[in-house]
Amino acid sequence: MPVFSRLTTALCACAAIGLMAPALSVAAELAPNKTHAVLNVTYTNYDDVPQARKKLVFQGQKKPKNKITVVTDMYGEAAFMIPREDSYTVLCESLTGPFECGTTPYVSLTASTGGITVLFDDTRAELTGVNFKAGSAELIPNSLKTLDNAIAGLKRNAKAKVEIEGHTSSEGSDQLNQKLSEDRANSVMEYMIRKGISKDRVTAVGYGSSRPKADNGTEAGRKQNRRIEIRVVNPDEVNAKSE
Repeated sequence: MPVFSRLTTALCACAAIGLMAPALSVAAELAPNKTHAVLNVTYTNYDDVPQARKKLVFQGQKKPKNKITVVTDMYGEAAFMIPREDSYTVLCESLTGPFECGTTPYVSLTASTGGITVLFDDTRAELTGVNFKAGSAELIPNSLKTLDNAIAGLKRNAKAKVEIEGHTSSEGSDQLNQKLSEDRANSVMEYMIRKGISKDRVTAVGYGSSRPKADNGTEAGRKQNRRIEIRVVNPDEVNAKSE
């Protein structure tokens, strides 16, 4: 999961929809005001490689119309003004579309200047929100928005080839979990193909419960382990681009 560092004080700024925030190179020119704080962002992948010239979107949770788009500089950094009295969902652009990659801490009324680090791999993402009927591979309707976003990303990046990975918790037998993970991955792949993704661009594989991301000893952990992930298999041939 993407990780955020604690803010050095408090943060956040910019209320206009689609407003492009200033890059970190002009951070020295930014100063907190009556309604906004200053947020400094560092964006890397899990190998600590800066994610240069990549798009991030910050959307208010209390006020969703407060939607701020920033593009990192050559060092994977950005700085911008952000409205106070809200927390923000962060969307990271990837080869397969925008994905939620974290949430900022609450930006208090007295927030001034702070910083966060975003960790995200733009060649791999969990399809958060993709769910199935219990014990089956049948997609439930509220899963389709996430899948449609991934499909739109694949259509923008026509060279990208992906693998759909199915994962389960450890509940049930290994054999049952293996089959369920395969069936669910195939269900997602088939939906993508029906929506216009070429068969030669998408494959499906199930890993059963062999690759947990959380503790199977708790229900919260088991819930995290039941998931679908999408992985770009040819990242050297295609790059995620900011729009």
